[in-house]
Amino acid sequence: MQRRLALVTGAAGFVGRWVVRALRKRGVPVRAGVHSAGDRALFAGDTQVEAVILDVLDRQSLLRALQGVDRLYHFAALLDPKASSDDLFRVNAEGTKRVWQCAAARKVAAALYCSSTAVYGLLAGAEQPICENVLPRAVEPYGRSKLSGEAAALEMAKKTGLPTMIIRPVAIFGPGQTTAFGHALRNAAVSRILLAAGFLGKQFSFVHVEDVAEAAVHLLESPDDGTRAYNVAAEKAVAYNDAFRAYRNALHRSGRPLLRARVLAMVSLAVQRVPGLFLGPIGFQLWHPGFDFVYSSKKLCATGFRFKWPSFEEVILSCIE
Repeated sequence: MQRRLALVTGAAGFVGRWVVRALRKRGVPVRAGVHSAGDRALFAGDTQVEAVILDVLDRQSLLRALQGVDRLYHFAALLDPKASSDDLFRVNAEGTKRVWQCAAARKVAAALYCSSTAVYGLLAGAEQPICENVLPRAVEPYGRSKLSGEAAALEMAKKTGLPTMIIRPVAIFGPGQTTAFGHALRNAAVSRILLAAGFLGKQFSFVHVEDVAEAAVHLLESPDDGTRAYNVAAEKAVAYNDAFRAYRNALHRSGRPLLRARVLAMVSLAVQRVPGLFLGPIGFQLWHPGFDFVYSSKKLCATGFRFKWPSFEEVILSCIE
């Protein structure tokens, strides 16, 4: 079967670059949608990647980028936690609607929207892993904007017949990772901040950036069974005390001269056993209710997808190296 062109929006971003890599590994030519001319340099030297400047709010740039495209992977988004609600909705919801309108006009064969588990909101009392049949109840601006983006994509899919998939990744880790919690977990010891109490007995879901990219490509290459949304999370969640232990082990395995970091990581692990311990100016309570959720990827795994990065220690090691 002839493989036609794939467009990746947000191709210069943390996840977008891995999506481009996953497609190229399969021999798929890629049009990489980037935000600025400087981002084009990321793809220099690969004759099978065409970098184009793309604005999700500009119809003409979208139509140009979508010319001849067979598969659309929409990863462009506004992630800045300091952004206003208006800006978040303009890019993540209105921008997504415009992307789907233009994709339908160009007769794209299939499209995928990268959403987030933030759409589920802070589900009080969630005792079971959260699966896709749980009604999303986003409560903060970013989550609401991504949920509105989902609705926009599905509405246009219904109107135009454009086959549409949605993925909802959890906290994403990997080389160059950008999640707030990932930064805190990875950099706390180095920056002389101890991760204080509040974690004991809690756990969280995680995923490596490569698994997110591979899941996206896998889903658009799979037969359409009518399913629209898929969580993307490593199959087994990690307890916070195990996460700190994995962090310490990864620091040791990295072989880098991070003795101070390893010592502070071990102290951080120890203080988890003393809830409420006062640490003065070097301690802070990082945990909040959103970190106490576990998400199920059973639906994704039922399609035949297998995670390459199930171990949190290996995930953290990939960040350090």
